[in-house]
Amino acid sequence: MKKLTSGLLTLCLALNLAACGTQGGQPADNGGNAAAAEPVSVSGTQAAVVEGFDWGPGVTKTILALDQAIQPDSVSAEAFAVKEVKESFDWETMEPEHIMVENEREVTDAYTCDENGAQVSEASDHIALELYCAHDTGNPFCYDNNDWKNLWCSPYQLQVSLTEGAALAAESGAPVSGLTVAEEIDFSAAQMPDLDGITMDQSFTGSDGRSLLYASYEPAASDEKKPLVIWLHGVGEGGDDTSIALLGNEVTALMKEEFQTAMGGAYILVPQASSFWMAYDDEGHWDNPGIDSIYRVVLKELIDSYVAENPGIDPNRIIIGGCSNGGYMTINMEIHYPDFFAAAYPICEAYGNANITDEEIRNIATTPTWFVYADNDTTVDPKEHSVPTIERLRAAGADVHCSVFEDVHDMNGYTDEDGSPHQYAGHWSWVYFFNNQCEDGGVKLWDWLAQQSR
Repeated sequence: MKKLTSGLLTLCLALNLAACGTQGGQPADNGGNAAAAEPVSVSGTQAAVVEGFDWGPGVTKTILALDQAIQPDSVSAEAFAVKEVKESFDWETMEPEHIMVENEREVTDAYTCDENGAQVSEASDHIALELYCAHDTGNPFCYDNNDWKNLWCSPYQLQVSLTEGAALAAESGAPVSGLTVAEEIDFSAAQMPDLDGITMDQSFTGSDGRSLLYASYEPAASDEKKPLVIWLHGVGEGGDDTSIALLGNEVTALMKEEFQTAMGGAYILVPQASSFWMAYDDEGHWDNPGIDSIYRVVLKELIDSYVAENPGIDPNRIIIGGCSNGGYMTINMEIHYPDFFAAAYPICEAYGNANITDEEIRNIATTPTWFVYADNDTTVDPKEHSVPTIERLRAAGADVHCSVFEDVHDMNGYTDEDGSPHQYAGHWSWVYFFNNQCEDGGVKLWDWLAQQSR
C-alpha cells in the first residue's frame, strides 16, 4: 500500500495536476496559478478624508497607501481596527492645558481603491477605510481655551491594525501576517471634498493697515449678474486658516446645490478675522460695550474690492450675515453702512441691545433683516440681544423677520442614548440656517434672501 501511494504521488507531481493540491512543490492558490508565498508583513502611510457636518468637521475615511498590492476580495471592514488618539480640550476641568484622548473608531466599510479613495475592483496598493462619524466621534478640531479658537488637533493619530482572524491577502496570494501604518495624520495633506471649488486663504490689506484672510466661491459663469452672500464666522473660527472658518460651522452648505439653486447662483465671501470681529482695541478686548469693531473698515474695503474684481456680482444684491461674534459684526456693518446691503441675516447675534442707540436702530432699519436664535441660548442671551432689538426695529418700521427655536437639535439622524435627536447647545442656531429650516410666515429664509435687492 505504501508503494502504491508513493507511485500515485510521483505521477501527480509529474503531470502537475492542480487537483492533487500541489503545484511546483508549493500549495496552489484558488486560481491554480503560482503558489502563494510565505506570509508577508505590509507597511505604509495614510491620508485622512475630512467632511463638514452640523457640529463641525469629521474624519470620515482614511486612505492607506501600502508597499504591496492587496487582493480586493480579502478586504473587509471586519479585518481592521482603528483607534483615534488626539489632542483635546478638557471640558470637565476647563483647564487651559490640553489632554490626550483615545477613541475606538468603527470601520463601516473597507475596499481597495485608487490614491484618491475611489473604489476599484482589482488588486491595489491603496485601501480605503470608511469610519463612522458623529457629533462625539471623529472631530479633528481642538478648542483652545487660551485664545478662544478652534485648531486642528496636533497630534491627531489613527492607529490602524488587523483584527484577529483577518484574512487580508497580497496580490501574490500570500497571507498578510502584519500591518504597520504610520499613525500621524497631516491635515495639510488631507482630502476635504467640501472645500472643492473654493479659493482658500486669500489675503486683503485695508487702508488702515489691517489684513483679513478670506475664502471665496464663484458660481457658474452666466450673463446674468448674481448676488454676493457674505458669511461672518463666530468666535472659535478666527485665526489664519480659512478651512477652520468654513468647517467650524457648515458654511460649505452655501456652496452646495440646494443653496445655490435657491439663490439662482451666488458668489460667496467668507472673511476671517485674525482675532474676533467684536474686538474694539489692539489689546485684544472684545467684550464689546458697543464700540466700533477694529475690523469694520478693512471688512468694508474687502467687500468693495471683491465686488470690483468680480463684475458678475450684482452690486444691488449684497447680503451679509453670520453667527454670534459674526452676528455682532453683521449689526455693526448695518449700523455704519445703512444704504449698502440688500439684506442681513444675523444669527444668535452678540450685539447687546443696550449698546445700540436710537439713531443706530434707524440705520439698521434701512436694511431688511432676518434674525435667528434659540430661546435656550445661554451663551448669548436673546433677551438681552435679539429680542429687544427686534422690538425696537419693528417700532421703527423696519422690514424684520425672525425664526425662533425652542432648542437646537439634530435633523440628520444622530440620536442620544434614549433614541431622541441629539440636542446641541442652544447657541448653535446656525444649524437651522445651514439646513434651510428657518421660516417666517410660510417663507423660508433662503428664498427670502434670493428676493432681496436694493
